[in-house]
Amino acid sequence: MMSSMIQVLTKALKYEDSPITTEPDVDCPASPGLMTLLDTALYRTYEGQMTGTTASANATLHAFLELKSQAKQLLHTCKHATLNGSVLSHKQQKQSQMEYTKINTLESFAQFCIDCASETITQLTTDKIATTANLPTETNDSAPAGFGFHETDVLNGVRSSQDNSWEEVALRLSSAQQHQLRKRDCWESTKMYCPDYVWADEAQSQCQRLVRSMLKHDAVNAMTAVLDQHVLPECLGNARENMMRAYKNVMTLLRNDLPLRLHQFRQGIESDIIVSKRLYLVKNEYRAPFRAFLEAHQHIQKAPRLSTVMEYIRLQEGDPKALKEKRIKANQIIQDCMRNDNFVLAIRIEESCEKLEIFIAKLILPFCEVARLLMDGRLIVEVPDLLEGDDVLRLQELLRRLKRILCKKTERKSSTGIRPLLLDLQGIPRDPSSSLVDISDPFGVYIKEPEAAMKKRLQSLCSQLQVIYEIGKANKFSVEKKEIETLPAAIRACAGFDGAAFTKAYIDWYDFSKHQRELSIGFGSQPSLDELSEQMRQAEIEVSIAMASRQDLSLVRQRIEMLENDRQKKFEILQEMVMEICLREMDFSINLLLPAKDSVLVLPDIKSALGLFEPALDLAGESNPTC
Repeated sequence: MMSSMIQVLTKALKYEDSPITTEPDVDCPASPGLMTLLDTALYRTYEGQMTGTTASANATLHAFLELKSQAKQLLHTCKHATLNGSVLSHKQQKQSQMEYTKINTLESFAQFCIDCASETITQLTTDKIATTANLPTETNDSAPAGFGFHETDVLNGVRSSQDNSWEEVALRLSSAQQHQLRKRDCWESTKMYCPDYVWADEAQSQCQRLVRSMLKHDAVNAMTAVLDQHVLPECLGNARENMMRAYKNVMTLLRNDLPLRLHQFRQGIESDIIVSKRLYLVKNEYRAPFRAFLEAHQHIQKAPRLSTVMEYIRLQEGDPKALKEKRIKANQIIQDCMRNDNFVLAIRIEESCEKLEIFIAKLILPFCEVARLLMDGRLIVEVPDLLEGDDVLRLQELLRRLKRILCKKTERKSSTGIRPLLLDLQGIPRDPSSSLVDISDPFGVYIKEPEAAMKKRLQSLCSQLQVIYEIGKANKFSVEKKEIETLPAAIRACAGFDGAAFTKAYIDWYDFSKHQRELSIGFGSQPSLDELSEQMRQAEIEVSIAMASRQDLSLVRQRIEMLENDRQKKFEILQEMVMEICLREMDFSINLLLPAKDSVLVLPDIKSALGLFEPALDLAGESNPTC
C-alpha cells in the first residue's frame, strides 16, 4: 500500500513541470450548427435554475395554441355559415346583406385572433439573437393592382405574383421543407434552445400587447352586443350555435386564461432574472467571434483564387502569348455558358410561363370582379338545378379566393396574384398545419395520380365559373342587379370565358414549369443552372484579372493574402473563446476544426437537437415556424 502511494507521488513530482495534455471531449467544425451545440449544452448546464421561466413560458405557449385552435374553429364555422332561404324578395335581400355583415365581422375577428396567435407562437419559439444572423425570409410588398378591366392591372398582378412567389410557397411548406430551401441563407437555427432574459422579457411584453389588441378589436364590442341580444342570423344546420360557442371559448381565453398565464410568465422571469441575464451575456460572448469568422470565410469565397492571381502574374512576367490565350478562353467560357442549350431553353420557358399567366389572368379577371361585388360569395344562395347543398359552400370559397387574386395585399399571410390559384389546382393545401378538414374545398378532393387529379380540379373550376355566369345572367343572386351598379357589366364580361382555352393554358404552364425544374437541377451530363452560374462567375473574375495590370494584380494578391490571414486569426480567436467558455460554463472541452477555404457552409438539419418548445408544437399539430 505504502509503496503504491510512493509510486504515485513520484510520478506526480516527475511530471509536475510538464504540460498537462487532455483529449478534447468533442471535435466540431467551425460552421453553422456550432451555435446549436453550444446553446443546447449551455441550457442543460443551467436547466435547473431556469425552471420558473421555461415552465411558465410553456404554459403560455399552450394557451396561445389553444386560442389559435379555437379561432380556427370560429373562422371555419363563419366561412361555412349559410342563411336559410333561397330566392328572396327585395326586402329580404337587404336584410340578408345586413345579416351577412354580422358574420363577416365575426369572421374578421377570428382571422385577427389567428394572426395574433401565430405571431405570439413565433415570438415564443424564436431566438431573437439567432434571427439577426440570418437573411430575411420575406420580400417587400409590391405595388397595388386594381380591380379594373385593364391589361396593365393584369400584368401588374401577374408580376406581383412572381415577385412574391417565395412568400406564397413558404406558407404551404413545412418547416423542414423551408429549411431545405433556405439552409444557405442561415448561419444559425432560430429555434429556441437556450432561453435568456431579453427573449423572455420581449416575448412576455409582446404577448401582452397582442392580447390587449385582440380585446380592443372593433368586433369585440359589436359581437358582445350581438350575442347578448341573440340576434345572430339563423343559418343552415347548427352554424349559429357553433359560432356562438367558438366565440365564447375565444373570449374566455382572452379575458381569463391568457392574462393569468402572462402574469405567471412575468413572475417566472423575475424569479430567474440573475441566471437568465447571465445566459444572455454568455450567448453573445461566443456568438460575436463566430459571426466574425463566418464573415471572414465568406469574404474569402467571394475573392478570386490566389492560385489564379499568381498564375496571371507569372504569365505577365514571361509569357504574354499564353496570357492572351487564357483571356480568350475565359471569354469563350462565358459565351458557352450563355449559349448553353439548357440555359437558353430555361429563359424561353420563363418568358412563355409569364405570357401564359397573363393569359390566364385575363380570363379569370371578370370573375374576380364579381367575387368582390358579391361580398366574398356571401350573396350566393341555393339555386334549383344549378346550385344545391354543399356546392353553395364550395362556390362561396372559390369566390373568396378569387377576390384576392388581383388586388393589393391587405392582410397578413394573404398573397396576391394568380400563383395561389395555380397552386390550388395542383392540390397543395393553403394551410398544411391545420387539423381541420375543409369540407368546402372549391375543387374537391381526389385520390388519384397527381396529374389526373389536377385535370379533375381544372374541370371543376371551369364548371363553377360557368355556374357563376349562369346564375348572374338569370339574376339568381341574393341581390338585385340595380343594388350594385357595376354587377351587370362584370357579369357580361364573364361571357367571354373559354374553359377549353383556360384548361390548355394551365396544362401548358404546368408542363413548362416541370420542364424548367428539370433544367434547373440538371440531368445526365448537362450541368444545373446553379453550376452554370458559378462557371460564369469564375470566368468573369478570370477575365477581369486578365485585363488588370501587373501592379493591380500585386495589390489583389496582397488583399487576398490579408483576407486569408484575417480568416485564420479570427478562427484562432473563436477557438480560444469557445474553449474557455465551454470549460468555464459547461465543464467540457471542445476542439474546433477549420473548414476548407472553398467549402460552402450550410446549416445542417440537426434532428436530434429539439427546440425547447418543439414537443409542445408537435403535440398541438403546429408546424415549427422557425428553421
